[in-house]
Amino acid sequence: MRTMLLSLKPDIFELIRNGKKIFEYRHQFYNEPVGAYLYISKPIQKIVGYIEFDKRIELKDWKNKYKDNLEVSKRIDDYISRNYKYAMPINKFKMTTEIPLSDLKNNLEKFIIPESYYYLDNFIELKEYIEKNIDFTDEVVENNFQVVTDENICRKKY
Repeated sequence: MRTMLLSLKPDIFELIRNGKKIFEYRHQFYNEPVGAYLYISKPIQKIVGYIEFDKRIELKDWKNKYKDNLEVSKRIDDYISRNYKYAMPINKFKMTTEIPLSDLKNNLEKFIIPESYYYLDNFIELKEYIEKNIDFTDEVVENNFQVVTDENICRKKY
C-alpha cells in the first residue's frame, strides 16, 4: 500500500476522528488503497493521525446509482459542480502521537507542507522520519461500508 502525507483542515480532521465523515472527496486521487499520515493545517500544524483509504469511487457512478433519489442526486451534482470527481472511503482512522511543524522543519532539510497531498515514496527521508517518530495510540475508528445510508453520500451537514 502506498503512503502519502495528506493535509486537512482541523474541522475536517475532527469529523473523521469522531467517525462522522466516512468519505474524503477530491478532484484527483489514485485508484488504489492508500495509507495517509495526516498533517493538520493552521492553527494545529502537526502530523497527528493516519487514515487507510479504500479505492476511489467516481461521483459520476454514484450519479447513475442514485439517479432516482432526487435529494442525493442534487448533492452529488453540487459536489461535481465544485470540481470533486472522487470519493475515497475511509476504512480506518488511527490517532497517532504528534509531530509538530517546528520539529519537521528543524529536523528535515527540505520539509514541504502539503497543499493537498503528496506520496511519501518521493520523500524517503520524510517517510522514515515519520515512521521513526510517530506511534499509534489506542484511538481507532473503523467504518463499515456494508450498509451506506443515503445521507452519507455527498453529505452537506454533519
